[in-house]
Amino acid sequence: MNNHQVEHKKANILVVDDKPDNLRLLSAMLAQLGYEVRKVIDGQTALKTAQAAPPDLILLDIMMPDMNGYEVCQHMKASPITRDIPVIFISALDEVLDKVKAFAVGGVDYITKPFSEEEVFARVENNLTIRRLQKQLGEQNALLQQEIRFRQKVEEKLIQSEAKFRNLFENSPVGIFSAHITDGLITEANQRFIQMLGYGHTAEVINQKTVTDFYMALNAQQLMLTELQTKGEVNNFETQFCKRDGSAIKVLISARMNVEENCLQGVVVNMKLSELDSTA
Repeated sequence: MNNHQVEHKKANILVVDDKPDNLRLLSAMLAQLGYEVRKVIDGQTALKTAQAAPPDLILLDIMMPDMNGYEVCQHMKASPITRDIPVIFISALDEVLDKVKAFAVGGVDYITKPFSEEEVFARVENNLTIRRLQKQLGEQNALLQQEIRFRQKVEEKLIQSEAKFRNLFENSPVGIFSAHITDGLITEANQRFIQMLGYGHTAEVINQKTVTDFYMALNAQQLMLTELQTKGEVNNFETQFCKRDGSAIKVLISARMNVEENCLQGVVVNMKLSELDSTA
């Protein structure tokens, strides 16, 4: 076996030449190098064969009757099934090889007769390697595009989910707030919470006030903090909050410690309104 025996998966090569001797010689040479070879003797058969079972590479003679190699290559490149198959033209030394035309119609390389095994192997393997890399790049690009589309869908769903949550948060009939565990500074509050305490804008409370600023009685504050530290949450804790104008409002607080996010999350209900609702 020749030292250039192909070690990777055998490539399938279509050889097109109207001279049987050339076909036998090239086929034997390529088979010895480890390739799978198919042989045809005219352009029309080459087109049908390539369409039915696309090869990895085509070796195509230029000077053939009825349809020459340039015409065959043009037809190959016009079909979505065969347009990406690399075509290497075959030309005899005594024939005029129009290199400009060969590349213009889609050829990637050329081999001259008489054939040199070293040259055939080098040109064939070089173009097969390029084709393999192109396929890999195409597959990676397809996977990347698929991942991008997936992430876009996830982002769209997250945006929709966040919009629904924000709508629920802002239009909730009860006050909702979030505050730092360490200093009690309020980091987020909905309109209901702000209005309940007599403020006009969230900017007057968020990052300006702490939860303890609203307690009317110090002992109630300490009692709630103790329960939070012991149980991690409080439910329907009854107390009084101080509004902006100094008046008191009777409220029920339910809150929990979110240690992972270092925050206290709570819900505040105006008991006066609740009583009105329950007696209505």
